[in-house]
Amino acid sequence: MSPREGPSRPKFGRIDPYCLMAVLPVLLVAGIIGSLVNVALGLGCAVFAGLIVLFDSWANRPSRAPAQPAEDRASRPAAARPPVRRAGPPPAVRTQVARAQAPRAQAPRGQAPRAQVPRAQAPRGQAPRARQAPGGAPYR
Repeated sequence: MSPREGPSRPKFGRIDPYCLMAVLPVLLVAGIIGSLVNVALGLGCAVFAGLIVLFDSWANRPSRAPAQPAEDRASRPAAARPPVRRAGPPPAVRTQVARAQAPRAQAPRGQAPRAQVPRAQAPRGQAPRARQAPGGAPYR
């Protein structure tokens, strides 16, 4: 069945309330411009605000799929829930990783073991650079 067959999709849907956060200030500016500067310019701003509302209503139109009545949903058996997955790799992978790791050093009682962090070293054969003050003047 092609997408053009079946029930037609509505042209417009409900207006998002957050759309009014864009439209109401534009209408306020349109009123101020229309009353103080030029009526035609104020009407142009008001038409722009109307186009924002029209686009929002078009973007929020309902989908083609018809809503199923409540009695149809109640008569169908409930679908089985998928099993809950735990975080991390499956148990088989966890044991393989645990076997490959070297034994950790024992930490004092009541304290967590510290992780070994590799330290960055200065390149061999280079002296540390002389520090300079901002602007290139050397420190005294």
